[in-house]
Amino acid sequence: MRIIRFCVPAALLLAACTGDIAGKEPPEVSEAGPARVRRLTRAEYDNSVSAVVGEKVQVAHGLAPEDTILGFSTHDRLQVTPLLADQLDNASANVAELAKFKLKIHDRCPADANEESCTMDILYPFAASAFRRPLSVEDRAELLAFWKAARAAADPQTAHRIFLQGIFSSASFLYRTELGGPGAGNNEVVRLTQHEAAAALAFAITGGPADAELVAAADAGLLKSPDEREKHARRLLATPAAQVHLYGFVREWLGLTGLANLNKNNQVFPDFGAPFKDSSQKETRAFINHVLANEGGSVRELLGADYTFADGRMSEFYGIPTTPDGTLGRVPLKAARAGILTQASVLATYALFDSSSPIRRGKFVLTRLLCREVPPPPPSIIIIPPAPAQDSTTRARFAAHTNNPACAGCHRTLDPIGFGFENFDGLGKLRTQENGIPIDASGSVEHSTGKFDFTGGGDLARFLSTSPDVADCVPLQLFRYAMGRDEEAADAQLLTDMRDAFKANPRLYLGDALVSLVRSPYFVHRRTPASE
Repeated sequence: MRIIRFCVPAALLLAACTGDIAGKEPPEVSEAGPARVRRLTRAEYDNSVSAVVGEKVQVAHGLAPEDTILGFSTHDRLQVTPLLADQLDNASANVAELAKFKLKIHDRCPADANEESCTMDILYPFAASAFRRPLSVEDRAELLAFWKAARAAADPQTAHRIFLQGIFSSASFLYRTELGGPGAGNNEVVRLTQHEAAAALAFAITGGPADAELVAAADAGLLKSPDEREKHARRLLATPAAQVHLYGFVREWLGLTGLANLNKNNQVFPDFGAPFKDSSQKETRAFINHVLANEGGSVRELLGADYTFADGRMSEFYGIPTTPDGTLGRVPLKAARAGILTQASVLATYALFDSSSPIRRGKFVLTRLLCREVPPPPPSIIIIPPAPAQDSTTRARFAAHTNNPACAGCHRTLDPIGFGFENFDGLGKLRTQENGIPIDASGSVEHSTGKFDFTGGGDLARFLSTSPDVADCVPLQLFRYAMGRDEEAADAQLLTDMRDAFKANPRLYLGDALVSLVRSPYFVHRRTPASE
């Protein structure tokens, strides 16, 4: 542990194992994912600060946004740039002021008390909560030395703030460890410490640190039991924090994080504007949250529902009845639409500025819903979509554009999916004609047992909602989001178990896959780095 303004993970590796001092135990598995440290995301930073200070805090909006890998921001390769380090310093200063106010150390330590003893009796438990593990003897010595240095240079209240800022800007707060207990050798499979397991479970389910019940289970050494881990996973899945975290998963899985920045050509799409964008975002947000809160996080419902949550503007756009007062509410969909894939926010996201895009929509289905890789085009190919034309349809223009033999390999798979969405324009409006020419929305998608022919996005959405291929893909996407890394050979059994649990109920509940994840012995084991 280091109490400094900022610390890189390498420094943490030397001291992160000192918090849990349980004896070394033999592993349950012979293979495991890599031991590592993981930087908190912005959402995790806010959740962690809120848990420590006991009050909802939102300061991470001032931090640089994360990059994504495979669509997810929760990956373990997040870096700390000089810019982010400065932003973290400012954020920790603001949080320190709040924590100082909440702790009221000055009021709780009377004038006749031993200042050092009284102060550290308050700050030691606070630091342990912030670091998500018990403090070692070394931790306490370093914390005390840091306090003494701050107190020597400032009055008590200022010293409290300096100390707390050091806590919130330290590596022990900013990084989560998955290293296992002390004494591990090189290239060795080790168990996570109990408090590392508690943190891993809590962050996987809620995107935040372990609560009091989970910490107590870790203190008692109970998280070695898969049944105990499942008990806490199911308990946490029922919390609002879990719904927020799963909402984040759905947004990143489906690539919908950029809706606020969506822009369209108003001359081509006169319906588009700030009010439309606001209504379409509210529709998608309300629909996802309804599925999570009232349908158990059912992926089948998410993809195949025959209703949405629309206000008067979106209902008119879809040509469906509105709620009695025109406010946001549940309304039935026409057969041409189904679930989230045919919502305007999704269809507009996977389209171009001035037209639809069969390629974007096809790639979206292949990569996000079927977990198939689409290789990049050859370097010799200039990627310029065909310009809109008044005497042709988008389908005809793209079919001619991608008929190049160098492109055909990928586009034979991509285009038939995207062409099936052509009954929707680039804003997601249902259409039967384009430039006076009838729309051909016939398409097909290859799957593990053959090929499914469909007409229109609604038909495809309903098929995907019950597709075994989607049921295999979603647990993998959830693994990437929760574990923060790509899958490896060592994860094969874990992913098989997640898929089996997910498919055990035809409704396809996200929570079942997460419970299977945390039950697995692979979830609580890591392999240490090999010596060079």
